[in-house]
Amino acid sequence: MASPYEKMLEDALGAYQRQREHLTETKERMDSLTSTATSARREVTATVGRTGELTELSFPTSAYKRMAPAELASVIVRTISEARQASIAASAEELAPMLPPGFSAQDMMSGQVDVRALIAARMPGLEEGNRS
Repeated sequence: MASPYEKMLEDALGAYQRQREHLTETKERMDSLTSTATSARREVTATVGRTGELTELSFPTSAYKRMAPAELASVIVRTISEARQASIAASAEELAPMLPPGFSAQDMMSGQVDVRALIAARMPGLEEGNRS
């Protein structure tokens, strides 16, 4: 028969393993995320990866041929920006369940969250130990 401490250790290791598997699955889903946006008049379609890098740019119709270069450039930039925003939103949706209450996954993915505060929320007492 296992002692109470062995049972506690077994439970803790099981919980750790489940959390690790969940994190691995989430990372795999996030790594495979892509987002696509198409301009309003279908001149341009842009696809970006999870980090917002452009992976594909296409012109689904010939409408772009009738555009002035500056107008086409503006549509391309705007469409890529829309795809990037969709990518941030999709990444935030995956990340949200892992964040402590009060932290916005959208803000975190946009680079607007103080990471030290996030870590301190997960590890109380950390900030006090780092003060000089």
